[in-house]
Amino acid sequence: MKRCTWASDSAEMLVYHDKEWGIPKKKVSELFECLTLEIFQAGLSWSTVLRKRDAFRKDFVHFDVAKISQFNDDDTERLMNDEAIIRNRAKIIATIENAKACMNNDLVRLTWQPFNFMQMDGLNDNNKNDIKKFIKPYVKSFKDAGFKRVGPTTLYSYFQAVGVINDHELDCFRHDEINNAVGDLL
Repeated sequence: MKRCTWASDSAEMLVYHDKEWGIPKKKVSELFECLTLEIFQAGLSWSTVLRKRDAFRKDFVHFDVAKISQFNDDDTERLMNDEAIIRNRAKIIATIENAKACMNNDLVRLTWQPFNFMQMDGLNDNNKNDIKKFIKPYVKSFKDAGFKRVGPTTLYSYFQAVGVINDHELDCFRHDEINNAVGDLL
């Protein structure tokens, strides 16, 4: 079975590729988890984040935005002392602020707004440079909604992870499956 070349880096990456990456997501908790993990991944390898994901899920109460939005300074300190996660104060605070932003905004709408735009303009996974250029307005949308640490690279990776952008290689078995799944969602 043909897969994206990066998927063979480890057994963990293979499972992530085959079962999660790029599969369209529409639940707030799933979207928020992906966004949070992409933020924590910045500057690190994705395999590092995957190895720590269970601890993130525990510490961030399964990415329940209502609960995380209530976190305070004591929670930040608790998280900073947990060696099982990536201990970056700015990213922890951003996660809490992003949960608050989710309470005031529709993360599903914010996430999927680019899809129709990309389809209308003929953008797809074959012209990735054009897609990256068009990410900037969506970065502004997220920032205007109060989200933190959502620059172009992080948002692009997030859109890949949740299925907005299908960056599976064209000969990867998941490529056509993802396109069909997105069509079924809309």
